[in-house]
This record gives sequence, structure tokens and C-alpha cells, in this order.
Amino acid sequence: MEANPRQFHLLEERCQHAGLKITDLRRVLLHGILKAGQGATAVGIWKTMAVMVDGHPPSQGSIQRNLNLLVEHDVLRRDVGADRIWRYRISTERRAGPTITFVEAGTGRKIPCDAGAITTVLSQFMAERGMALQEASIIVAPMAEPSGL
Repeated sequence: MEANPRQFHLLEERCQHAGLKITDLRRVLLHGILKAGQGATAVGIWKTMAVMVDGHPPSQGSIQRNLNLLVEHDVLRRDVGADRIWRYRISTERRAGPTITFVEAGTGRKIPCDAGAITTVLSQFMAERGMALQEASIIVAPMAEPSGL
């Protein structure tokens, strides 16, 4: 592969630290990401990988699933420009995790959410749609009294 060995090693360590298993596909994908450069599209990464593996790259679906995982685990960032095309770059800053806040509809009082289960469900929901949860606000209101009881 032609990626910088030091950069590749750091990226591989970051994946392992994030809890991602380094499969053969992910190893080739990491090389492709590094070689394609910051701001590459999924198709650009796929084309770079095609050259690297003599015209037999993994499927675009497999690449996109793995790109989604890398975004979800904060190894990559996905930016969307005015052209509505996703571009990937290696994440440089570490986040502690998504911030979720409940906002009371009547008072505007903000209640931080530290429930891991809610964060997990929202993160999975967003990852299925190709996005990464960074911050969310949920508006809550008191439940209406059941009538007729």
C-alpha cells in the first residue's frame, strides 16, 4: 500500500481505541482514505482503492457501511457541502460523546441527559441514516391527564 506508514499506524490505533476490529477490508480502506486525502468522497475513496488493488475494490456498499462506522466511532468526520455531497476527513479532535439535552416546553429549562441507553439509541438511529450524533435537543412537555378516570 502507498499510505504513509506512520499515519496509517496512528489511524489503525485510533480505530482499535474506538473499539473497531481491524479487518482486512478496514485495513485497505484506511490506506485508501489516507491516499485519497482530506475531503475525499466515498466514490473517490473507492476509485483510489480500485487502483491500489489492481481494479478489484470491495463493493461500494461495503465501503459505505465501514465509512459510516468510522464516522460513528469518531475516527472520520463527514462534511456536507452546498453540493450535498458527503466528504470525509480524518477527525482531529476527540469528543467525549454526544451531548443530549431535554428542554421543557413550558419553561425552557434545560435538563442534561446522561442516560447511556438514550444516547446509544439515538446514535444508532442517526448512523442508519448516514449521520453521526454530535448534539441533540429534545423538547418535552407534561403528559396530559387521562380523561374519564
